[in-house]
Amino acid sequence: MPLPTSYNTGTATVNANGTAVTGQGTTWLTSGLQAGDAFWAAGLSVRIASVNSNTSLTLAYAWPGASRSADVYEVQFAPDATRALAAARQVLDALTNGNIFSIANLATAANKLAYFTGAGAAALTDLVAHGRAILGLSGGAGKFIRSTGANTAVMQDIVGTVSQSGGIPTGAIVERGSNANGEYVRFADGTQICTYNAVFSITTTALGSIFRDNASVGAWSFPASFATAPAVMTSSNSAVTWTGLASASATQLNAAPVFSATALSGSSVRIYFQAIGRWF
Repeated sequence: MPLPTSYNTGTATVNANGTAVTGQGTTWLTSGLQAGDAFWAAGLSVRIASVNSNTSLTLAYAWPGASRSADVYEVQFAPDATRALAAARQVLDALTNGNIFSIANLATAANKLAYFTGAGAAALTDLVAHGRAILGLSGGAGKFIRSTGANTAVMQDIVGTVSQSGGIPTGAIVERGSNANGEYVRFADGTQICTYNAVFSITTTALGSIFRDNASVGAWSFPASFATAPAVMTSSNSAVTWTGLASASATQLNAAPVFSATALSGSSVRIYFQAIGRWF
């Protein structure tokens, strides 16, 4: 049984100077119509640009004849040889546009990668083992690429647990945490900042022209330990009070005295603490 050379089931509607063709009772897509076939009606023929559905075609050019509504038509199938020649022409066009040709002219070598240097121009660059290790990683949100040694790399959380080995960062870039002693933030370069604030009840006594609380503000244990004693700053929420300096160790601030310009007997004051130093 010979293969059909045309299709004319149903009717078709097309407007003058239009490219859209609508079918009535047609099965254009499932019957195998393709781009390159010819839509024919009333002695005129236009190549089909695309088959959109069983009832929709798009012509490659505007319909040159009069409008036709639900009228007879015919689609003439393009010969297979014509389709093969058209496909071969597309391949040849791609090969001669300069891009593929520029890559084909490169003298390939081990551990090289081709890249374009301009329109229709290409060159080779080194693709070292470390680069291949990075290319093999699967990315993720909130991650960065961290080299772990010669020709090895991993995806690491930007915010997570910081760590180090011999002064070289081996973990996240930033670490944040908190506990009953306050909050802390650690950075991969070794910097650490601790903060804390609390309300203290104080009873002041005269000390010359100023006043001092009877019992210093309690010692502050840092929420995260430092490598050595950090620099500590304190302040209060009262315009007439200030805190004195106190000694600190790597793990805590010793009792800090509070002074005031006026007696604050029976009052309370909120003290803010900030310690800055290094965690390694």
